[in-house]
Amino acid sequence: MTPAPVFITDAEARALFTPDVAVDAMREVMKSFSAGEVTQPVRTVLRPPARGGSEPGLFGSMPAHVPFEGGYWFGIKAVAVREDNPARGLPTHVGTVTVFAPDTGLPVAVLPADTITELRTAAVSAVAAQALALPGPHTLAVAGAGIQARAHVTALAAVLPIERVRFWSRRVEQAQAAAAWAEATHGIAAEACASAVGAVRDAGLICTTTAAKEPFLGDADVREGAFVAAVGACQPGARELSSELVAGSSVFLDSAEAAAKEASELLVPAREGLLPSGLAHPELGAVLNGTAPGRRDERERTVYLSLGLAAQDVAAAVAIARRHAEHAGRAPGGTWWSRY
Repeated sequence: MTPAPVFITDAEARALFTPDVAVDAMREVMKSFSAGEVTQPVRTVLRPPARGGSEPGLFGSMPAHVPFEGGYWFGIKAVAVREDNPARGLPTHVGTVTVFAPDTGLPVAVLPADTITELRTAAVSAVAAQALALPGPHTLAVAGAGIQARAHVTALAAVLPIERVRFWSRRVEQAQAAAAWAEATHGIAAEACASAVGAVRDAGLICTTTAAKEPFLGDADVREGAFVAAVGACQPGARELSSELVAGSSVFLDSAEAAAKEASELLVPAREGLLPSGLAHPELGAVLNGTAPGRRDERERTVYLSLGLAAQDVAAAVAIARRHAEHAGRAPGGTWWSRY
């Protein structure tokens, strides 16, 4: 009989995919991606019409073939996006990440997509900050106060010296709760700010993790030398940064191909004539590989635009699955995945 894949829970994934493991895994996969070692199409998104008065949301499928943990892995993230889920006490993004053994193609493990997305997104931002931010200590400003906001504080605090954190959210009580969490969990001085501009003042690290459709940070709001991880605008039509801010910064991408099709943060200022025609922005992985320049001087503002890659999901899932096997006594040594 065909062996069944292991189902790994949210709690197990979080315990196994610690920030140090996550950052190392994401650094490796970003380097592989920009070196041309990953096979990955631009994601497919189904946007069916509402039927019977019910809004179906979106459904995305993101396959990839990724070199990681001693083999080339097929994997796929399948995720439904329901904006009304928070009212049910559920994440907006729900689904699974499935990885398949390199030698047999059998499914090895199935993991919760929302957990993988949360942890890998923040870990890649931490990798980008290590490569593109000035040395600390830092004031970290976070726009948003939800799951991604907290994940970014955890990931960044694991790799950079953070002195204080400022949160801004359109719901002030959420920002206050996030500040209390940061102080209790990480021992970092934290505060809630009444405005996004107030939160980012003199901050050297900025993470935008909102569901905004229109920009809320302008060119004059972000100081020289700052690093921005722009995470929330991961779908066409969404923006968090003004055209002038993007045009006045050095921009780095996870995927140049995906950004050319989906990154409104770039497409809008290009249509407005604020970015030169044909301007090529380097990928983070190319900077890590030493094939593209990173930050050039202390006054340069650097912006990492995150759309998210299936390769990141697959690498994260494989890293977790390997550690799950180790904890179960089925590794190390040999083809550990066959021991499932």
